[in-house]
Amino acid sequence: MNLVIQILTGTLFHIRVAKDESVANLKKEISKQENLPENRLILTLDTGHGESIMLNDDEISLVDYGVKDGSHFYLFFKLHDTNNSNNGENSNGDDVSFVNPETPVSREDSVTFVAK
Repeated sequence: MNLVIQILTGTLFHIRVAKDESVANLKKEISKQENLPENRLILTLDTGHGESIMLNDDEISLVDYGVKDGSHFYLFFKLHDTNNSNNGENSNGDDVSFVNPETPVSREDSVTFVAK
């Protein structure tokens, strides 16, 4: 499948993966192609109906999320917290800060998911 990935700056790139790939494998391919840290990538799938689905389970296959050839994703980037003893995670272990990987940020900056 050929997938379209969009970073918040509007930059688009394409990734080709097999139909049965997992979310983890897609992140691995993005990491290799774009030289981004794999463990900090967050993907949302544009459903085409004004909604996005966050792909938050790395072990689920892309087709189980409804991904098809030509699907459009938005790429977000988890902040790396070096000042907090729990590494930027809340008590549930979920990272709560998201940023655009091409934008320098301070700890106070964050990204809001906005439907177009």
